[in-house]
Order: sequence, then C-alpha cells, then structure tokens
Amino acid sequence: MKQVKDALLIDDETLRSYVEKYRSGGVKKLLETNYQGRLSHLNKSQCEQLKEELERKIYLTTYAVIEFIKEAFEVQYSPSGMRDLLHRLGYEFKKPKLVPGNPDVEAQETFAEQYEAFMSTKPVDIEVLFLDAVHPEHNTMAAYGWIKRGQKRPLPTNSGRQRLNLHGAVNAETMEMTVIESNTINKESTVQLLSMLDKKYESAKQIVVILDNARYHYSKEVKQLEEESPRLKLVYLPPYSPELNLIERVWKSFKKQVLYNKYYKNVCEFRKAAINFFSNIDQHARALKSLLDGGFENIYT
Repeated sequence: MKQVKDALLIDDETLRSYVEKYRSGGVKKLLETNYQGRLSHLNKSQCEQLKEELERKIYLTTYAVIEFIKEAFEVQYSPSGMRDLLHRLGYEFKKPKLVPGNPDVEAQETFAEQYEAFMSTKPVDIEVLFLDAVHPEHNTMAAYGWIKRGQKRPLPTNSGRQRLNLHGAVNAETMEMTVIESNTINKESTVQLLSMLDKKYESAKQIVVILDNARYHYSKEVKQLEEESPRLKLVYLPPYSPELNLIERVWKSFKKQVLYNKYYKNVCEFRKAAINFFSNIDQHARALKSLLDGGFENIYT
C-alpha cells in the first residue's frame, strides 16, 4: 500500500477511498465522479449585464469588478471567486491593443484591396518596399517572461536616454532590409534612403515605395527625387494607418529580439546589437515571413 501511495502521490485517506470504490463497483465505480461545480452567485441575466459592463469599461483590478457587482447586484465576491467567474465568462487579465483613434476605415480597406490585387498580378521586375523609421532607446525594456514562482528577477537598467534613429525599408516579397542610421529622421534621411533603394534595385523596371504621411515625405526634395528617377514611385498610406505599413511588423520583431529583457551597458553595444539584427536578417526569415505574409485582414483585432 505504501508503494502505491508514494507512486500516485496521494495520502492514506484518498487511497482508502479508492480501494473502497473498487471493492464496491470495480473500475466503473472508480471512474465515476459526482463533482458539481459551484453555482455562480449571479444569475444568467446578471452575468450578461456584467459582460456588457466589461465590454464598456476596462477594469484595472479584480477588486474594482467586485465593487461593481456589489453595487449593481448586492452580491459579495471574494477575489478568488471573482477571478473564477471572470474566467468562466471568457475573460482574462491582459493589456488592450492600442489602435489609432480616428482611422479612415474605408480608405484602409480600399488600400488593402488594391495592394493585394497589385501584388498578385505585378510583373517580377517591379519591387515593392515599405518605408518607415524607428527610434529605439538605449534603455532596458522589461517584458513578460517565465520566472520562477516566488522569485524576483532583477534586470539592470540604464539611466541615459540616448537613442538610435533608424530609417529603413523592407522588401515586401524577399524581406530584404535596407537600413540607415541618421542623426535625425527628416527629408534628408528620406532622400538618402530612397537614393540607396534606387541604386540597390537598378535592374528593376519600377520601385514602388509605400510610406506614411510624415510631413518630410512630402518635401520638395523628396518629390524632386521621385520626378528625376525613372524607377521610383511613391505611394502614401491612408492617414493614421500604421497597421498597413508592413515594416512596422519588422520593427516589432526587432524590439522583441534586441530590446526586450536585454541590457547593454553602453550605446556602442546597443548599436552593435541593432546592426547585427539587420545585417543577419536571414536568421529571422521564418518569423518575418509569417508576419509579412499575414495580409491586412482584421488588422485591428
């Protein structure tokens, strides 16, 4: 009996109850369970009202939901009971996703449809690139990760606010990156990057560059470069549409790989890690392909 108890990691009383069940009804009796989940303190109608409230407002704590239920229905919940109820209703504790407050949905849908139609029929000698900038700070970015329960995992931080100004473009099909570092992201850096793309893809019949509505993208210098180049064609995204710019997905992967939970004792190390990511972008090809091939369906879900 002791060997059985130790092997199953159960106590004497539990083992005795199993033996009694087997003696009275065999394996069938052992497999029976009479457990019934505890009924919710709220009825069906009240649960529906609670769900409507949770859709209307994001509560920051379990205690805040407890207070709402107490005031609305005169029902008292414990914190653990409240968490159980929220889980049963399909809710979990997580951050909301930030999206632009006033996007032109119709314009976004039109762009997505036109882009996907163009990409499915375009000749092979037309290159399509998405262009944008990112400004990573030389400071540790704490992110969720697996840490042993009951322990705190220290993560060094930097006191400075130095940052890199990276202006880049990603090829929508090959995922090839072209990145420059600049003191400031402005019309000069835009012209420099576009000129690099013009030379890099000199065998292409046309180079379509998709970019956002930053003021410097409309500068006289940028427009002049487009007019003088036989290949460059600039296409502007609808306003407030970062989710339509595929390079934003590359920046997200870059931050995850290089910034999250990573400490660099000086800017030199920080810059080296950033350059290494883009210089060895092929190492991240699988992850980037899944990000860039996702299309634009349900971009705000």
